[in-house]
Amino acid sequence: MNWVAWAVFAVVTLYTIWDGVRRTAGAKTMDAFFAAGRSIPWWAAGLSVMATQLSAITLIGGVGMGYENGLEWVQFYFALPFAMVVLCVWFVPMYRKSPVLTAYEFLERRFSPSTRALTSLAFLLSRCLAFSVVLYAPAVVFSAMTGLDITVTVWVTGLLTTAYTVVGGVGGVVWTDVKQMVIIVLGIAACLCTLLVDVAGELGLSGALRALGAAGKLNAVEAHDAVWTYAPAFVGESAKGSFWADKYNLWNGLFGTFFLFLSYFGCDQSQVQSILTSKSQDASRRALLLSAFTKVPLQLIVLLLGCLLFVHRAAGEEPLLYDPAHEARAEALQGPARVRFEAARQEHTVASAERKERMADVAAGGQQGENAVGPYRAATQRAAAARKAARDALFDDERAVASLRGEEFKTPGDSNYVFPRYLFAEMPKLLLGLLVAAIFAAAISSAAGALSSLTAATMVDFYRRWLAPTASEQSSLRMSKVVMACWGVAATAAAVQFGDGPLLEKVNEVGSFFYGSILGVFVLALAVPRAGGRAATAGLLTGLSAIALVHATMQFAFLWYNLIGCVVCVATGALIAIVAPRRV
Repeated sequence: MNWVAWAVFAVVTLYTIWDGVRRTAGAKTMDAFFAAGRSIPWWAAGLSVMATQLSAITLIGGVGMGYENGLEWVQFYFALPFAMVVLCVWFVPMYRKSPVLTAYEFLERRFSPSTRALTSLAFLLSRCLAFSVVLYAPAVVFSAMTGLDITVTVWVTGLLTTAYTVVGGVGGVVWTDVKQMVIIVLGIAACLCTLLVDVAGELGLSGALRALGAAGKLNAVEAHDAVWTYAPAFVGESAKGSFWADKYNLWNGLFGTFFLFLSYFGCDQSQVQSILTSKSQDASRRALLLSAFTKVPLQLIVLLLGCLLFVHRAAGEEPLLYDPAHEARAEALQGPARVRFEAARQEHTVASAERKERMADVAAGGQQGENAVGPYRAATQRAAAARKAARDALFDDERAVASLRGEEFKTPGDSNYVFPRYLFAEMPKLLLGLLVAAIFAAAISSAAGALSSLTAATMVDFYRRWLAPTASEQSSLRMSKVVMACWGVAATAAAVQFGDGPLLEKVNEVGSFFYGSILGVFVLALAVPRAGGRAATAGLLTGLSAIALVHATMQFAFLWYNLIGCVVCVATGALIAIVAPRRV
């Protein structure tokens, strides 16, 4: 980054932070600090919901996934509009009937104090783990910016966002989200235009689309054959490649994510607080619907950026390794690992050259292009396999240790570094400053939203409910800031452990272990009038246990965990409600 990029980054970032802090720095009550006095306009709350989704993880992880796998991740969002409509009809009125500060306060009124405490505890664990993943995404960019080790930039990012949220509260978070959305949309548009110009000069736009289609990158919908074709093979190794183990297809994009979105937007305090900060019930509904019908197009554009970047790299020179830490490891390799690495490098060079030649034929179209599709696709697969083999060679020692322990070692990927490397190497400096500012704004708002929700649940559901029920507003507010700082430090300390693998996938995988069961408790509250505290508590615990069992013994894609957890929780609670109905 030169002085122009640094100047743009500094001005945009400092203004974003200053404006967010000044709006709610004077919050004197818990309601003002955690719900912004319920004064946020619907459009601001809606943009806040969108901004939490269109975060640094979406930009960095989404572009990386588009580069590696094309548009298939967009299936993940097909159920979002349907889930938002359900939330508007049933969940929003449930929360707006009384002035609660957390979603879990409602559960005590409907069920029991123990149900509220256990559900809130499940949320705290899931959100802290997911927050750790969120912190890693901007740290990747700042590591590339400054040359500092990723561990250092994780700590810097975590502590800065923690300090901002302690000062600003939820109101600051919402207004930061609003500005973040503007900055991110401008940044994405600028990056898209830049890549389109580059690709048009290399292959032409129609040629680029033909090349992407031939490589299988434009398959936005993947529907497996009938479920029962795969149903017998879902235990152990036999499940690999089965319907249930396939992470991305139309069916888990419609059903698995439907339950994920219901729980995330309807039961996760980080999202429910956006509903609670709106001025009215109708405003909360409009905020959710704004996100429902704009998220899919925005996500599609982010994935398309990754696809265009794939074509741009394939038409030029694709790096063998994207992660700077992997490059440093490669320089120190010796012995058999060095031999394997150099063989992978040579294979990648040969495959990339053939891919480039065949891609030009495919882009040209006609009979020659049709004849080149097969060799082009084969060269693309060889190049990707060579990159994987090169990374495998870097981790021989770790793999050997894991093998001695009887454990499986998964080679770390580097797709999270695809977009940052492009930004710093090729993006015009003015746009680079804007995009880095957008990523930092996304980091602030996402992390601040998570911190605020963690603190709200801790204070409202535990501290003021059990430890200090008579505490004054002022002392509770002071304690809230201490608790928030503690959560920030704890999540930052855990962040590095969750850095490997596609970040966009990992953050949803973490949540899927908890979300379905949490959703099941709220479904019991709405749909099973006879269910009491014992039914809800038993349902939650059984649902969480079922997910742990499925994960340990079966090969189910993580998106199905949301449906399984919800169904098991509701079924268990309904059965207990028949035997021991609630006392009215």
